[in-house]
Amino acid sequence: MPKFLLISGSPRYGNTEFILKKIFQGLKTKSKRLILLRIQKITHCKGCLACDKSNQCALHDDMDTLYKLMTWADIYVIGTPNYFDNVPGLLKNFIDRTNPFYETDVLAGKRIFSIVVGGGKIKNSQRVAGEALQYFASAHKIKTEKAYYFQALKNNEVKNSAEANKKIGKIIQKLNGLN
Repeated sequence: MPKFLLISGSPRYGNTEFILKKIFQGLKTKSKRLILLRIQKITHCKGCLACDKSNQCALHDDMDTLYKLMTWADIYVIGTPNYFDNVPGLLKNFIDRTNPFYETDVLAGKRIFSIVVGGGKIKNSQRVAGEALQYFASAHKIKTEKAYYFQALKNNEVKNSAEANKKIGKIIQKLNGLN
């Protein structure tokens, strides 16, 4: 069974975090970790480019643990709300801080599943946030798997939706079937 790293890029407890927690609980493996970026202490990237020379970040904070978890995991499930047709700043900050892995093979071959939640129509605005995660994956040679989109704006909207919960169940089933 693969090792899973689930990352919630939401700055608050809401629909995105609900989905990731439900997936986390449904995974049959013990080789899993759930990270809530909202409770991590992650400094903004300074653009110093020290990582270009050493493949290590000059900043030391909770990203030190996340770097280890990223190399440990085989599969990432990254959840994001849709903010202004993109990922929120919290998740973008995390993405920026993965620069030490850029243009290396450290994460090559790992897989990512994206979860995007937004109040707008899925056809357009949410897709840009999904594309941001696809670009993140591509930059690190991570294989992009399926992106799942949920339409929800109000708190507990996903929790109270039979259709959304059915979709979450299918995601869990898919992830549990991976090897």
